[in-house]
Amino acid sequence: MALLEEEAADGGRLDTRPRVLEFWRTLAAGVIGGGFVGLLTGGVLGRLVMRLLAVTSPKHVAGRLTDDIQPVGQISLGGTVNLFITTIALGAIAGLVYLWVRRVLPPSRRGRAGLFALFVGSIGGAFLVHDHPSFDYSVLQPEWLAVLSFVAIPTLFGLLAPGVVDRLESPDGWAGRVPAWLMIVVAAAALNIALVVVAVPVLVAFSLSRSEAALRFWRGHAVTVAGRVLFVLMVVWGLYGIATDVVSIATNMPSSAPFTP
Repeated sequence: MALLEEEAADGGRLDTRPRVLEFWRTLAAGVIGGGFVGLLTGGVLGRLVMRLLAVTSPKHVAGRLTDDIQPVGQISLGGTVNLFITTIALGAIAGLVYLWVRRVLPPSRRGRAGLFALFVGSIGGAFLVHDHPSFDYSVLQPEWLAVLSFVAIPTLFGLLAPGVVDRLESPDGWAGRVPAWLMIVVAAAALNIALVVVAVPVLVAFSLSRSEAALRFWRGHAVTVAGRVLFVLMVVWGLYGIATDVVSIATNMPSSAPFTP
């Protein structure tokens, strides 16, 4: 989807500001695409992983509460709906993050998907995996399956989300064929209560998109380099967090490592 205004017919100065509707369509595509993939990976696949861990864990674990205050081995409609709503919202936020980091990713589809998978897998895995004596990673068995599963879920999200978001945003994608208001309504529903969290950053981004000076700065080489450095630092931080949690779980000792996610 083109985000640049065409040159004026009279040869006037090119306006590089995104068209208003295209700005909101792009954001909505990120939210909806991310929310959809979040539902599939975090919601559906996550529920299956939880069930698998309930089966592979010792019988005396059944009924005990996990770190998320959910009874092991018990599947309820309310709990499943809550999980789906939460994973859609988290996926929607991650879809917005993809739009933000996309400029520092490779131009190829595989390159974008691979690096975004590394980004989300490292950061998401670091936040999902907890050190000893976390119930989810100390009592549920086998421990390696729990760790591997909850690193794999955000990694899979990062692998799939770029393709879905880019497809929605493409000229012949759904985002360009339906009314803008419908896109915005669906996106707001996907975010749910998380709309409160993203509202201010999104409005700031929209305000900056209307300023030529702000756009020139944002598109500058210095910002691109800084973004790449920050991207690498975030990945390293996430991998560091996962590593410290794995060591803690393997040694049955709480982690004392500083600055972990």
